[in-house]
Amino acid sequence: MNIFELLERELLQNCQERGEQLMAGLRELQKKHESIGDVRGLGLMIGIEFVKDRETKEPAVELRNRIIQECFKRGLIILGAGDSTIRFSPPLVIDQEQADIALSIFDEAISASLE
Repeated sequence: MNIFELLERELLQNCQERGEQLMAGLRELQKKHESIGDVRGLGLMIGIEFVKDRETKEPAVELRNRIIQECFKRGLIILGAGDSTIRFSPPLVIDQEQADIALSIFDEAISASLE
């Protein structure tokens, strides 16, 4: 089996399923945390924008940076994108349990950053 066959047979379906799982989980976190202004993405490339106020959409740069650090302390490596967005870009082979763990760590990191 070559790499293209592997992508078509297994990884693309996994990307779609895990992407849907992560998007659903992040949208639930958006309901919980007022600082999440937007969740957007396709497949496993997802952006979470942090704002000081959802009405004005003023970027929460410092908060985003604290969340990145809190995630790192807990073993989750995420990337900043733009002024106040966090980019989720996990490996194509991420499984359901790993996605759940990432969501849990992300939730904890947001809560810790707001204290």
